[in-house]
Amino acid sequence: MASPIALRLATPSDVPGIFEIHRYYTLNTIITFKLAITPEEEHLETLKSVQSQDLPYIVATMQDKKVDESKSYERIVGYTYCTGFRSGKAGYRHTVELSLFCHPEYRYMGIGTRLLNKLLEVLSKPQENTHFLAGNVARSEDRKVRQIIACMAIDETGIENGLGLKRWYENFGFEEVGHLKKVGHKFDRW
Repeated sequence: MASPIALRLATPSDVPGIFEIHRYYTLNTIITFKLAITPEEEHLETLKSVQSQDLPYIVATMQDKKVDESKSYERIVGYTYCTGFRSGKAGYRHTVELSLFCHPEYRYMGIGTRLLNKLLEVLSKPQENTHFLAGNVARSEDRKVRQIIACMAIDETGIENGLGLKRWYENFGFEEVGHLKKVGHKFDRW
């Protein structure tokens, strides 16, 4: 029987698990348009950058058995975070773009739903969820997040010809406001 999933604030020690997940999506999917594997150091820099902006970086974990089956360890089975949208321009300080990934062995188990629910809760009620923010500090009212952007690639080989993910986001209140055509190229596909 699988152990329960726990959600918590990401720490630097989670970077190897985050790297493992992102590596899979880089090499095998168009979920990310990264063409080369991002080194672990860059994932650590992203974690630090997100948390320095008083934004959430959340991991989903479960207890898993090591190879010898005698000890368990905490396995990262998903993660989500937000980055400032066009963060170089202060007028966009109330808008963030989300990223969310689930370990490929743990997809369709509700982990993404739990992660996105928690992320939205932390962003909408930061004062009540400071334990999901580095330093336990919520953004000031002048920097409070008011808009969340979720950009996604349509993978016609996916569920509902790639629209399953779109429908999933819509279940959380997201709405399509634009469609960019042929702006990303990976695996000889636009």
